[in-house]
Amino acid sequence: MRQQIKLCLNYLLYVLSFLFPRNKRKWVFGNYIIDQFGDNPKYLFLYVQRYHPDLRAIWITQDNRIYEELRQKGMEVHRKCSIRGFYHCLTAGVYIYNTFPQDINYFSSGGALLLNMWHGVGLKTIEFSITRGLLAACYKEKKLSYRLHMPWRFKRPDYLLSSSPFQSLPFAKAFRIPVERCLNIGYPRNDVMLMPEEVRLQLIRKYEHPDTIPYIDKLRKFDQVYLYMPTWRDSPTFLTDLGLEVARINQLMQAKNAVMILKMHVNTANIPAEGLSNVWILPWCLDVYTIFPYTHTLITDYSSVLYDYILLPAKSVILFVYDMERYLSEREFNYPFLPNVAGHLVKDLEAFYAALASSEALDSINDMEEIRERFWGNYNGHAAKDLTVFLKKKLGLPESGFEEVPLKQIDSKSGI
Repeated sequence: MRQQIKLCLNYLLYVLSFLFPRNKRKWVFGNYIIDQFGDNPKYLFLYVQRYHPDLRAIWITQDNRIYEELRQKGMEVHRKCSIRGFYHCLTAGVYIYNTFPQDINYFSSGGALLLNMWHGVGLKTIEFSITRGLLAACYKEKKLSYRLHMPWRFKRPDYLLSSSPFQSLPFAKAFRIPVERCLNIGYPRNDVMLMPEEVRLQLIRKYEHPDTIPYIDKLRKFDQVYLYMPTWRDSPTFLTDLGLEVARINQLMQAKNAVMILKMHVNTANIPAEGLSNVWILPWCLDVYTIFPYTHTLITDYSSVLYDYILLPAKSVILFVYDMERYLSEREFNYPFLPNVAGHLVKDLEAFYAALASSEALDSINDMEEIRERFWGNYNGHAAKDLTVFLKKKLGLPESGFEEVPLKQIDSKSGI
């Protein structure tokens, strides 16, 4: 009964939220991983507060650690369930999130402009394009219980951030919106990778965890830095089950003055790497997008991180797809896999070890420039700026803001 009363009150609130006057200069941001200040909303949030003081950027969180960290850095942040957080959610003109309006607060979002920034360019089907698996009951069968208890999954965004016309077609289908509402702008989280080195390091020092710079300094001591980021499987221990020999990888890395960083999916168990000198687990507190520029080779498989990484020049990719036939038969894809990826294809453990040991340049199954153009179009490293200008224009606000200059020069202007 208590849950039913709560649900009724939430729906009443949703109806009432359409009546609240909304300030189009107030933008609220949130992340679908509640204990992380990250992904596309994070980088748009940082850009807006640095360069557009006429806008009020507010981060909404459920996590006490995030709340305290952002407060200490001088950023406006409120707890989702606090009175102030609830008030700002009811009066903000723009909701900016990367999965659903519930990343912020769905039931207070009536009448706000909804921008879904999503969290990955890739091959696999998402949302209403899913036709099998656990989520099919929600998206294909459209069970009433899902619609009643998770209405945010069915809310169409006003705009969806995309990367290119090629990617916007499946995005439009997945979110049931006209393709014209998919914004081919690119992702703000990738802007940090393409910034001039001086500006990037200033941003890291000001906003990232204090361990980030020392970690980067340690990486600079190696001739090669490998970053392994596999996508999740149904089994959280799939790499252990595969028989991956971490000690052997450590020896291969030592032989060439290299290091391998392991960044597991949130649903994947970490590989035991304690005591190893040249195989490291990426600390949870570090944002991998600030680390990408200081690596040389990405190792992945079916993850959309591939497309982010190939934006960086002079990098290589190893596609470790030991289970490709089975994985492709069990998952749904928007496009054929092999013609739409770039990197050195590896299908078994011995070939993987050989690729790690090689001192030769690794070949790629497809031309990286071609794949980059297909998935990213005209993206030029200024997605946050272009997106802010677009939103201001749609809201009828002046487009002007601070000129993009190094952070130490804008601090005195903005008081940040």
